[in-house]
Amino acid sequence: MVQGTVERKKQNNSKLLKGVIVGGAIGGCISLLDKNTRKNVSENATNMKETSKNVITHVKENPGEVKEHLLDQSKQITDTLKNTIQEAKDLVNKINSDIVEDAKEVTDEAASFAQETKEDLKGIKSDLKTTGSHLTESNDLKPKTQAELNANLNHY
Repeated sequence: MVQGTVERKKQNNSKLLKGVIVGGAIGGCISLLDKNTRKNVSENATNMKETSKNVITHVKENPGEVKEHLLDQSKQITDTLKNTIQEAKDLVNKINSDIVEDAKEVTDEAASFAQETKEDLKGIKSDLKTTGSHLTESNDLKPKTQAELNANLNHY
């Protein structure tokens, strides 16, 4: 069953390819019915033919020069790529070092803040203990009867 599906897909692809080729050929022929299009196609084909002949002739007459020119161009391209890669590496290293430096600064600031907070909490804890012991030691603040409670409420 799978093989049958594959065969149908190949046939469909084959039909599609044939349709594209035939459609392109028909479209090309129809476009050549226009005089300006024919003229442009003819001129472009002639120019390409002449350019190709000139290049081939130059290569045949001066193979060493062409070889040297191609080698020089490939060396320039290689050097440019090496420089670009090195610049990219340098940039990545700079960014990474900046990030590490910033992270260290943030870490130091966070540690300092945590230490200050810890000391503040110790002070608050000490103050609470002191206040708690003052409250428990003071009998004057503890009302003993309902009348004393009412008196303390009316006092405020």
